[in-house]
Amino acid sequence: MRLDESHPMNQFVLKYLRGRKHLLFKPEPILSRDEHLNPYTQAGSHPDIVERVWDVLGASLPVDCRALVYGTPALVHPREGVVLAVANGMRYAIRVPDESIHAALKVGRQTVQEWGGGGMTKLEEEFGHVWVFGAWVEEEKEWLARVYESLENAT
Repeated sequence: MRLDESHPMNQFVLKYLRGRKHLLFKPEPILSRDEHLNPYTQAGSHPDIVERVWDVLGASLPVDCRALVYGTPALVHPREGVVLAVANGMRYAIRVPDESIHAALKVGRQTVQEWGGGGMTKLEEEFGHVWVFGAWVEEEKEWLARVYESLENAT
């Protein structure tokens, strides 16, 4: 598993993940899920969110893409090192194929989350323009598969 910190598709999302304040330690850029004592309950996200990202969405990809990126459960394309999805507290965010972002927004996928403590996450600013918050719908698997495939065909 690798993380390409210089890849243009990772520019914003990695800046966001590096700056997360919930962590009690300075995490490594990338770790396998087995290198964390309990990522389902002790990596800053609700266990149901980690399960959705890793066990449901991750299982729909052709290879295991589960990793911790700066201490956060995520899916990462293993060869290209591009982040595909991220657990984020009580929500998760997924990368949508560029040609599908307008359709995703049209059917109500959210890009802004107001948090209980008064904070706000605006995915377009924080992660980039092709990210949406997950909504536990089947089309998320298709979007991730298409992003994965486009990265496979890029080189």
